[in-house]
Amino acid sequence: MTRLWDAMAKDRLHHAYLFEGPRGVGKRTLADLVALGANCEASAGRPCGTCGTCRAIAAGTHPDVIHVEVAADRASKTIPVDAIREVIRQAGYRRYGARRRVVVVDPAEAMQEGAANALLKTLEEPPEGTGFILVTHNAGALLPTIRSRCQRVRLGAVPVPVIESWLHRKGVEDAAVLARLALGCPGRALELSGDGLAKRAALRADLMATLRGTIDDTFAFSQQVCKGARADYIRTIDTLLGILEDLLRDVVVVGTGGRAELLNADARADVDALARRLYPDGVERCAQAVQLCRDDLAVYVSGRLAVDALLCRVRQALAVR
Repeated sequence: MTRLWDAMAKDRLHHAYLFEGPRGVGKRTLADLVALGANCEASAGRPCGTCGTCRAIAAGTHPDVIHVEVAADRASKTIPVDAIREVIRQAGYRRYGARRRVVVVDPAEAMQEGAANALLKTLEEPPEGTGFILVTHNAGALLPTIRSRCQRVRLGAVPVPVIESWLHRKGVEDAAVLARLALGCPGRALELSGDGLAKRAALRADLMATLRGTIDDTFAFSQQVCKGARADYIRTIDTLLGILEDLLRDVVVVGTGGRAELLNADARADVDALARRLYPDGVERCAQAVQLCRDDLAVYVSGRLAVDALLCRVRQALAVR
């Protein structure tokens, strides 16, 4: 990060960055900080947050800081070629007053192939005073030609004490628990704050009851999870997958006799029961089931079908009939 601040202070930012890392680790926050630091009226590199430019950028109203995102009403959740062409057109205009125009594409992997191809030449030779920041949690999903034109910045897990301290400063309750569950991603901690922990515990309890029940219970649970619009239930499925991954992590800790603190310490009986049935071979089978579910959802398989398949695979790993 120090190199980024130095580059901003010296007005030597690269013309294209690729910020990559897990969901919730702070990639978008960092992109916005770069836009602020590159244009702050008071100081170069470290934004003051109070000048007119900083306030406009923070409010999302500065015309020289452009965000390209998936439209909320777009069913396919992709960034179409027309959106990229419009950004390229805007980038050709004279800047409104910022020292540097910043274009943030988030998430970059949502670009359709045509959109990514349309961006290639501009990424290589952007208009003077314009820089691009591509944000992704899956760099492998981007075209190799896109990756090769960007300077890559990899964001790793944030230490638990740092997240806990940050949550305390924000006045978030249960900061210690949330920091542990965040797995190095402050954004995940915030998502679980408020009533997030209670909702997670309730969904986990429903999942465990379903796995102990009949196959009809499994299909009923899947139907309940996938109620409503896809945009709504996808978030629930993502939470469900995260719960499964956390449980599998705890199963490995218990199975190996490790001393690491459990993420599901409040459900130790469930973790122990899973460990007896899954460790060691079943853990990998369940992890593969989680990834297959994510792969299915990425190509727009029905949520109900994806969750049905996930739970049936987990039941098989548990030898549940």
